[in-house]
Amino acid sequence: MRHTMRQFVVHNHAKSLKLVPYVGCKSGFAHIFDSLIPKDYGRKIYDVFGGGGGFTFYACNRFGSENIIYNDHNPVITNLLESLQKHPGLLYDEYQKHHVRSSPDYYLDVRKMDLDDGVRGAGRFFYLAKNAFSGKIRFNSKNQFNCPMRKNAKCPQISRESLSSLSNTIRHLVITNKDYGHYEDVKDGFVYLDPPYMNNTNGHYNATVPLADFVRFVSTVQKLNKVMISEQNDPDSLLLSSDYTVFTVTLHRSLQYVTQNQSQEIVAVNYAVSEQT
Repeated sequence: MRHTMRQFVVHNHAKSLKLVPYVGCKSGFAHIFDSLIPKDYGRKIYDVFGGGGGFTFYACNRFGSENIIYNDHNPVITNLLESLQKHPGLLYDEYQKHHVRSSPDYYLDVRKMDLDDGVRGAGRFFYLAKNAFSGKIRFNSKNQFNCPMRKNAKCPQISRESLSSLSNTIRHLVITNKDYGHYEDVKDGFVYLDPPYMNNTNGHYNATVPLADFVRFVSTVQKLNKVMISEQNDPDSLLLSSDYTVFTVTLHRSLQYVTQNQSQEIVAVNYAVSEQT
């Protein structure tokens, strides 16, 4: 593993494609991906810890959705992506039903409803995610959404056209709802790994990946694939091989619901990157 002098900066106002706010989402990393992902990658791209889909939307827009596989372990989140992909108009209509009724009490009522029940469930989750405090997408041990509502803020407006555009972006995307270990045996792919922040003690993530398990997964998948890892932990803790180059990312935005002007993350890749950006 080697470090490079090249550093990147991410700002809150960075233009990006995204569906819902999602803490830790890489929707503002487009300029980093432009620099570090080969133009002639010529292989399938796997977003193994898909989350809010910031990387997936970027990759579909740049390389075409027929080349991308999005995965997340949570059926609520994959149901939202599937509903956007197949039924953007119905998803918009469902969201509007909640928009006109939105209030703190109504928000709590929606939290108790089924969130992975097709487009209806997706509309409920979409409403909750758009109104959750600080973009917090959090579920309890029973996979029930349990984030509080933003205070003193109106329910955001969305447009039918914007949802239709996002739907077109992911038209041919493959969406899977599997444990990340399912992708341990992929070959000749580009594997993007952005796991929920490991060694995290603040309770903002459920189903976080044990660091030792993640290290073992990386040691296997890196043998036959190009790999990119986004992480908050010290790269030494990932036990990366000498094939990796580590880039520093400074975030001028909130991280883990705490405003920090100089939050740090890293991006590591196991392939050569041109120094001309």
